[in-house]
Amino acid sequence: MRQNRISPRTNATTSQKSQRERISESKLSGKKPNQKPILSSSSKSQSAMEYLMTYGWAILIIAIVMVALFQLGVFNGTFFAPRATAGACEVYRSVEGINLVGQCQGELPQFVAQFSGTENSYIEIANPITINVNQYSYTVSAWIYTTKVDSSDAQTIFKGISNNYAAFGLSLNSPGQNGVCGWVYGICGSSVCGPETLVNPNQWYFVTGVWSVSTTYAAIYVNGKFAGNCAGATSPYSGTSQPEIASGPDLNSYNTAFQGDISNVQIYNTSLSANEISALYTEGIGGAPVDPTHIVGWWPLNGNAQDYSGNNNGGVPTNVVYTSSWAYGYTAS
Repeated sequence: MRQNRISPRTNATTSQKSQRERISESKLSGKKPNQKPILSSSSKSQSAMEYLMTYGWAILIIAIVMVALFQLGVFNGTFFAPRATAGACEVYRSVEGINLVGQCQGELPQFVAQFSGTENSYIEIANPITINVNQYSYTVSAWIYTTKVDSSDAQTIFKGISNNYAAFGLSLNSPGQNGVCGWVYGICGSSVCGPETLVNPNQWYFVTGVWSVSTTYAAIYVNGKFAGNCAGATSPYSGTSQPEIASGPDLNSYNTAFQGDISNVQIYNTSLSANEISALYTEGIGGAPVDPTHIVGWWPLNGNAQDYSGNNNGGVPTNVVYTSSWAYGYTAS
């Protein structure tokens, strides 16, 4: 039986013919053989829009979550740092001496005290403190975070009340008062103002006021640095004082209640040196007293208003919230 065979030459001729036909068709159409179709600009735009329609909501949601986490301080290095519990460090007084005991390496607090800015949101120290500044110098320091900076009046951070009048105090000033003074350290008729820069809301500051009885010298420090002073200041009140934290005006209508967060309030019956104030700032918001011997009151405000100076000057809070969401705006010193 004979089989029909196709000559290889015939196949090659057919293939060459087909190839010539494709080249001829390409010349007529203006396209190169085997060339991929080119997308027009309108097609590219359509593809981009389809991509955004498909993934745009996911991108938007991720962006919103990232902003929220940033506002909460998640990307702040302090957010994941270990937190100290209330009373983790305290001053211990005994016949052997006065010492710090516990975790006293500047561990960050779990909580800070939050005040609403109304006159019924404050802390009153239960036991009056004797402030004899004709005989002793003294220092007041605190970490503060205000959510309000306006021109209404200065905000009280800490003050000593005697006969319903402020005997001494530390306050956050208002724009426009005393030029553009940011802070005021008042000492019964005299005050020192500094620095001449506005205070930004939603940012932590460490502020310290110092009074020296030997030189009648008052000074204020912000974030561990000298900010202003006055020499020959009027001698502050001497006697028993009822300290208050973040309280409203006295009978002279001086100052308003504080709005924001306050932490680690300390008062000493000595004038801390510039180096000691700098060291206290370097310790950070959870820093322990740098001079336990002369500490009169120490209120970390880490979940309560207790005094950890060993002097039993505990505070009584009124409408105070202890918040753990405080790290935003705080930069470790």
